[in-house]
Amino acid sequence: MNFTEKVKEELTEKSAASENKKAYLSGFLRGCGSVVLAKGTIGFEFSTESLSAAKYAAYLFESVYGYALTECFSKSDALNKKERLIFTCGGPRAAEILSDLGILTDEGVSFAVAAGALDDSGAKSAFLKGLFVGAGNITVPPRRGESRASTGYHLEFVLSGAELASVAEGALTSFNIGAKSTLRKGSYVVYVKSAEEIKDFLVFVGAPKAALELTDIMIEKEVTSNANRQKNCDLANVTKQMDAAEKVIAAIEELESSGVLAGLKEELRETAKMRKEFPEDTLQELAERLNVTKSCLNHRLRKLAEIAHRAK
Repeated sequence: MNFTEKVKEELTEKSAASENKKAYLSGFLRGCGSVVLAKGTIGFEFSTESLSAAKYAAYLFESVYGYALTECFSKSDALNKKERLIFTCGGPRAAEILSDLGILTDEGVSFAVAAGALDDSGAKSAFLKGLFVGAGNITVPPRRGESRASTGYHLEFVLSGAELASVAEGALTSFNIGAKSTLRKGSYVVYVKSAEEIKDFLVFVGAPKAALELTDIMIEKEVTSNANRQKNCDLANVTKQMDAAEKVIAAIEELESSGVLAGLKEELRETAKMRKEFPEDTLQELAERLNVTKSCLNHRLRKLAEIAHRAK
């Protein structure tokens, strides 16, 4: 089960008595529903891969409208290689539900949201919850042992219209979640890339277990990133030290071939001898062999390099 499936299962595994159920259904149908002509009358259809989401929707339609979902069939999704549950709901009651949720209006069908419908923070949270269950997705970095390619954090809603995308973006922004939108293959995508803000979203819509798991993933990724940064830093330092050692050794060899080294002070000759004998030593290790400080060793090596440069 991927992270999105875990979130949707948590959001729909049980009903919340205090939840604004109409706002949830409003978001859910706008996320994965469509208006259809069923048996000569206006109705609606919705599709979901999640059995828990379907059961939760059935519970809400029964609880709020006394409407039992009965007509259902499954269809294989060739793109995702998963079965999708499709509910087709027709008849006068279906049209009444669409009207009550603001989808069927006197002007026609609209998946936009009427002004003032989401003024209450509870209604806004329930709407976003339903919209996510219907049309949302979250990707997170792989945990240790997983082989997934994803490396970043991404929350998105894939929506059918610009007005609905604007409503979703505004609702997220009102919770201080920095959402942005874009057009992708004919769909309007509202997305969030901040891990902290995705975690806030999960808390707002009522998925605390998923929020805790995301926190664990964030900590794990940070620890791994810090370890990698330290490893890269250590590797860079080793490379730098090796380059510096090679340059000094080249300078010492020039002093030897020109006969200049033999005329230098004893401490410089000894330093040159030890540098060539132990080319892989760090400065600290070489300083300990010579029984001098690291600062003193640095001074001697620079002196050898300067003398070699002048001798050219």
